[in-house]
Amino acid sequence: MSKVFGEGIYSAYRQNGILHVRATGLKPTAQTRVTIEELPFLIFPPQLGLFFETDGITNPIVLPFDVEKAFPNYPSSTKVVSIVDKNGVHAIDIVEQPATVPSLLVSDPAAAEFVVYQQIGTDHYLIAKSEDLVLAIYHKVFGPDTYASCQAYVAAHARPIIPSVEVVPGTFAAWINRQPGIDQGPKFIATVEAIVEIDWNVTLISAVPQGFNPLIKLLRFEVQLPVGSRHSTALVRRTFRYEEAPPQHPYNDAMIENGPGSITMPVREVV
Repeated sequence: MSKVFGEGIYSAYRQNGILHVRATGLKPTAQTRVTIEELPFLIFPPQLGLFFETDGITNPIVLPFDVEKAFPNYPSSTKVVSIVDKNGVHAIDIVEQPATVPSLLVSDPAAAEFVVYQQIGTDHYLIAKSEDLVLAIYHKVFGPDTYASCQAYVAAHARPIIPSVEVVPGTFAAWINRQPGIDQGPKFIATVEAIVEIDWNVTLISAVPQGFNPLIKLLRFEVQLPVGSRHSTALVRRTFRYEEAPPQHPYNDAMIENGPGSITMPVREVV
């Protein structure tokens, strides 16, 4: 059995408090099963993935596919859903659709009968009725209160979505420079090229918090978006560089957090 990331075209909408994600495209064989699944990453909001799964004897005929899946517990405060496929991470706007039937969750939004739960060790939140059964991986952090108050709590405490930039494949490099010269002592250096909007102010910086493994240097893009609607959306390729002298730890790997995704590269020694 082969299960790999597929590729497709995506759309998303929320109706009656439930997120629906649709993917269309072409699958490589008639027997290939196409699924949209929540990825097991401890990220808020959760990431989804598009998978192609093929088993047994196949007929290599390229066929179109059109799949849709509902995610009832997807955080209601989020306006964008991230979908990972073979081409990377895609940020898809969630279109709000008018309700067609009374919501199964919010039977009376004004009633103080809702609770906010947080997944232990993560920034993943869940709103449920106070009498509902919730998995033991969640613990209560707010309520009972009205549904609107619970939504406000999640919006105030959820980690903001940082815009991702389009990293040029194969351009991320990280090394510790120990060559003798004018500079005194070793220096950690990381460089990467990315495609960004020309009016974005983007910097490659050290991530805070640094993570639990001190041997992995965690970086991220700091993105400052232009104010107002009148700005250029033209794209430009730029090189970003981070330096740390001396290195705080003997790093083995470097990782760049990029929106909901990440890129990892071994750190080499230059002597």
